[in-house]
Amino acid sequence: MIYSSGVWTVKEGKEDEFRRTWEANVTLVPADHPGVVFRLLRDVGQPSRYVSIVGPWKSLDALEEVRSTPEFQKSMERAMETLESVEVLTYEAVVEVS
Repeated sequence: MIYSSGVWTVKEGKEDEFRRTWEANVTLVPADHPGVVFRLLRDVGQPSRYVSIVGPWKSLDALEEVRSTPEFQKSMERAMETLESVEVLTYEAVVEVS
C-alpha cells in the first residue's frame, strides 16, 4: 500500500484559504479510488505548519495518475500561492499494527 504525505508551511493569514484549497483537492480524486482517506493535521506548537496524510492508494501508479491530471496540477498551483514551503513525500507501508 502507498501513502502520500505533505509538510505544508502556510503564509501568515492564509491558513483558511490553504485549508479550503487543500480540501478542494479531495474532490478531484476519481471515485475509482475507494478507501483513500484524506487527513490534514495542524501542528499545535507551530500553527502555520500542517501535515497531510493520504492513503492507502492501491499502487504508486494510481497515486501518480491523480497527481498528473491537469485539474490536480492547477489546484496545487493555487495552494502554492498560500505557502512559504511544502515538502511532498510518498511512502510504502511496510508494517501495520492495529
